[in-house]
Amino acid sequence: MSSRAPATVKKYAGAFLRWKKWAVNRQGVKPIPAKPIFVALYLNFLRGKATTSVPIEEAVSALSWAHQMAVVEDPTSHPLVKQVLAGSKRILACRSRKKEPITPEILSNLVEKFAQPGASLAEVRTITICLLGFAGFFRYSEMANLKEADVSIFPEHMEIFLESSKTDQYRDGSQVVIARTGARICAVAMMERYLTLVAVAGASDKFLFRGLVKTKAGYKLRASGGLSYSRVRELVLEKLAALGLDKRLFGLHSLRSGGASTAAQAGVPDRLFKRHGRWRSETAKDGYVQDKLEDRLSVSRSLVL
Repeated sequence: MSSRAPATVKKYAGAFLRWKKWAVNRQGVKPIPAKPIFVALYLNFLRGKATTSVPIEEAVSALSWAHQMAVVEDPTSHPLVKQVLAGSKRILACRSRKKEPITPEILSNLVEKFAQPGASLAEVRTITICLLGFAGFFRYSEMANLKEADVSIFPEHMEIFLESSKTDQYRDGSQVVIARTGARICAVAMMERYLTLVAVAGASDKFLFRGLVKTKAGYKLRASGGLSYSRVRELVLEKLAALGLDKRLFGLHSLRSGGASTAAQAGVPDRLFKRHGRWRSETAKDGYVQDKLEDRLSVSRSLVL
């Protein structure tokens, strides 16, 4: 079971149990080992209810995983199943729209509007998440799992220890370093401000970002528990909407994408770029970078047409 990440095992197990529930209600259909014809029929059943191909692809991956675990023949390698999967992906294909990256200008406006001296802990917490996600190229899952003890602040920089991340297959952990810039949108300065407001003293295994409790004196962090993806997304989009931006164009990945795009446009060496963002492949890295229009136009201008 440890050959896959815990989140992957959980996802595959859920998908396999849904297949099993479908199979046991049909005469002559064994959940495992499964016959390719029944798997193909199940995929077609899923297609009839799905709006995207994601649940179908997930079902195929889960069934393949379960049969490999049971050391029996994998039905998903059969040509019939492959054709049904390919057909479902074509039928359910839709144009994907990537979220827009957050820019330094947007961050500056967020700090100006919501993080002035005297701002509440609730406001400073949200802005800290925005600056940290941008400066460290963080996925939200990485920030959500940060503990207070994972943050170390020094005169020139800040170090964030990631116990594990999406690309850290063997749980070795990694250290993300973020420079102190002295600018208004300096992530290190905002983190210091946040830690002062929440009165963090010494190492702690409590989540760095937690829910808030309102008191007579203002806000304080809850004693335990973290923040969900949906809640943080709601908080960030609420702030962007208050700036007059269309919140439908942004998501939490806009922070990682924005930091990556800004660094790429600044000409950061590729090796350091990939290490900072914890990317293992070139294609994964490039998917986060949005090129400036001027840079894209330079290609056709170089043709001297």
